Amino acid sequence: MKKMLKACWNAFPGVKGKLGLVILLFFTVIALFGTWVAPYPKNFIGFDSWLPPSVSHWLGTDSYGQDVLSQMIYGTRTSFWVGILAGLITTVIGVTVGIVAGFKGGWIEESLMRIVDLFLIIPTLALMIILASFLPSMGTMSTILIIGSLSWLYMGRSIRSQTMSERQSGYVEAARMVGMKDWEIMFKEILPNITPVILANLVLVTTQAVLAEAGLSFLGLGDPTNVSWGTILALANANNAVLFHAWWWILPPGLAIAFFCFGFILIGNGILEKYRANRGNAAL
Repeated sequence: MKKMLKACWNAFPGVKGKLGLVILLFFTVIALFGTWVAPYPKNFIGFDSWLPPSVSHWLGTDSYGQDVLSQMIYGTRTSFWVGILAGLITTVIGVTVGIVAGFKGGWIEESLMRIVDLFLIIPTLALMIILASFLPSMGTMSTILIIGSLSWLYMGRSIRSQTMSERQSGYVEAARMVGMKDWEIMFKEILPNITPVILANLVLVTTQAVLAEAGLSFLGLGDPTNVSWGTILALANANNAVLFHAWWWILPPGLAIAFFCFGFILIGNGILEKYRANRGNAAL
């Protein structure tokens, strides 16, 4: 176990990557084990309203008499899994479209890129709102699917550009000469060589997914039966927490979103710095 943790730690390059990993591990532990450490059950109402932070309630209570710390812990799990799963869906679609368009070229590339351009005309959040308004119900899985299926556009363009650069490499020509099929070259030869770029894009789309979920929940289009950082902010806004000076209801979810996204951005920057350094050394 110790060797595995050490290997995982060394896999993240630089101070930025390691700091991002620490932040991400913190939220991962809360998301996985938060139900066992939360002081009170989810949505438990049994306290006075608007209580400031104290020994009994570290982050005070909201207007409903709920413990804010407990709600934050349960909200971490929802926001964490929405970000991770939506990010993975985005990555699968973006990588597939980008590699196929960049490698095949011709009418296939033109068709795929025109579809991307068409969707880029409309702001992504506006598109999510339109789709969410037409659904009969917005559960957590619906939120994940909407965010994941609409957030791959910029990633697809990025992977396409990288693939177009890689297809001119000598190893691609060698693969063609030995009779490898196009799909084998794309996913067995090119894909491993652009993995750092994919990982850097993955961490960025994950942060975008968390922000999108918070935005949808804040607008009342999230899962009403679940708790997330976005729903906590939405309820605080709806109940005029600012007028009651209830900073303990507003700041924690906002800071959680900021630090979670900051951790992923640090990891992405660390991966890109290592990738560029390796490319520079290879050129020398």
